[in-house]
Amino acid sequence: MFFYALAALINGISSSALGIFVYLKNRKSTVNSTYGLTTIFIGIWSYSYYLWQIAKNESMALFWCRALMVGAIFIPPAYLHFVLALLDLHNKKKKLLIFSYVIANFFFFLNFTPLIVKNVSSKLSFIYWPNAGPAFLPFLFLYFFCVSYALLIMVRAQKQSQGIRRVQIRYVILGAILGFSGGATNYPLWYDIPIPPIGNILVSVGIAVMAYAVIKYHLMDIKIALTRAGIFIIVYLFVLGIPFLLGYKYDQWKLATWVTVVLASAGPFIYLVLKRQTENILLKEQRRYQEALRRLSATLSLVKDLERLLKLVVLKVSRLVRVEFACIYLANDNKLLQKHPYTIKGLFLDLPKEVSFDSSIIRYIISKRAPVFIEELSSMADGFNLTSGLIIPSFVRNRLLGFLLLGPKTSGALYTPEDANLFGILANQLALAIENSQFLTEQEKTQATLFAKERMASLGTMAGGMTHQINNRFHAILMASTDALDNFNFVDLSPLSEESKSYIEQIRYALNRISENADRGGRLVNDFLNFSQPDRLQREAKVFDLKEALQRAIEMVRIKRAFDQEIIEKTIPEQTSLKISGSLVMIQDALFNLIDNALDALEKKAQIIKDKQLPWAEGDFKARIMIKMY
Repeated sequence: MFFYALAALINGISSSALGIFVYLKNRKSTVNSTYGLTTIFIGIWSYSYYLWQIAKNESMALFWCRALMVGAIFIPPAYLHFVLALLDLHNKKKKLLIFSYVIANFFFFLNFTPLIVKNVSSKLSFIYWPNAGPAFLPFLFLYFFCVSYALLIMVRAQKQSQGIRRVQIRYVILGAILGFSGGATNYPLWYDIPIPPIGNILVSVGIAVMAYAVIKYHLMDIKIALTRAGIFIIVYLFVLGIPFLLGYKYDQWKLATWVTVVLASAGPFIYLVLKRQTENILLKEQRRYQEALRRLSATLSLVKDLERLLKLVVLKVSRLVRVEFACIYLANDNKLLQKHPYTIKGLFLDLPKEVSFDSSIIRYIISKRAPVFIEELSSMADGFNLTSGLIIPSFVRNRLLGFLLLGPKTSGALYTPEDANLFGILANQLALAIENSQFLTEQEKTQATLFAKERMASLGTMAGGMTHQINNRFHAILMASTDALDNFNFVDLSPLSEESKSYIEQIRYALNRISENADRGGRLVNDFLNFSQPDRLQREAKVFDLKEALQRAIEMVRIKRAFDQEIIEKTIPEQTSLKISGSLVMIQDALFNLIDNALDALEKKAQIIKDKQLPWAEGDFKARIMIKMY
């Protein structure tokens, strides 16, 4: 009697505590609310059960039996409501819920009559045990219908789920089997079947398992949980069973006491050894890739090229852990860009190509500074519509460099806290390797720039001799073409035919073009010399036409890059004098830089429009550089 009263009290206290705790965890959640509602009815059943067991007379026993039935009547529909909310079916199955609550209310009113609890009488070791009334059997039908239907839809749902969701449903199924099978051991004795309610204490275990499933993100693999529980039960049955056998059967209570002390001391060590051995078998695959990841972490710093480093990490981790998909996001200014997507499904998921640092997911990752389970991000999708996976961020001095995104494991196994700790080590090594690669890349760019400057300086030194030689060639061409034109001026063309005169005019036109281009070539060579050796004329101030400096700057830009001449629109009054005193080379250099930078800006804007980053059609943008001189 005392055992059953104590079990009922434990059930009541545990259901009340767990119900309040789970409800306060998330008051707005329908799942948490319906779990709390279920524990309220379990509490009514449990406390009334306790008071029934300690009742001193028949009338009080009958009263508390009918009181506990209030909880028993509403537990099945409340539990069904909880399961439907967990599976997000409570709106779709609303009529079924209403029907179950209506039937429960019908039995609630019948409970005040002998139709549910007829009376109480002595059975087995119980002085007052209830006898079933005519309506008790229909109530049992409601009980088993609600529980069986809830289990059926959960079994179907877990087959279609994956990751944490699947394990969560499995835990709820396990909790239901433990709790309801334990509670059901009360019913045979109502019909004089001599089976005592030995499973009552399992009610507390069942609701605790369900609470664990509701509030925990990092659920332990259910195989591991059952294995640990099984080993614990076997070890302590051995530890407590042998002394009990010695004392009860052979009346060797003194020996039993010493055996208890010895076995109780050895029990924890036996449990740990057996647990380690069995988990090594069950987690063989996990141990394999964890060791490989440790070796990978130690070698990341040897890879200097950033893109090769990122690709290596994605491919190695994906293949070692055997995930469905993976990619890496690397910080770039105020956003993170997706790099090196990997998948075994043919087409990669439609994940965001870039993520802003202002997004809720990135803010959460920065605040946590540790591996993040995808299930933690259910309320902040930001384009990551995933049901299972792991995000592994890499930080250097509080700065997020990027994160590795891993999808579900192909085996369906969960990411464990051990995985998260190991990936945290990998993330730290990756952060150092990324920073090292970025530093080396920047250093190479700096060296390349210095080399280019040195080469330009060398060209500047060579420019004097080179321009002299080139100018000699242009001068020879200019002299020859000018002499040929002068000779034509002294020749009398009147005796010649019209056809001959036409040929000679064409030759004269060609010689004029040769003469003009040779003269222009000479000026360009001189401009190159001034540009490569600015000190040559920087101190030589003179009066020159600003229009000439502009034209020379445009010619220099045209040599550097090809562009449509119509882009530059000049507004320069032809008759206005724009002569100034100063350094022609420096003014020309300034105009060159202005025009060159303007062309860079126009190209970037055109690319932004092409990439759809501005709400313009490509044909709406016309590049123009306006130059006005007064």
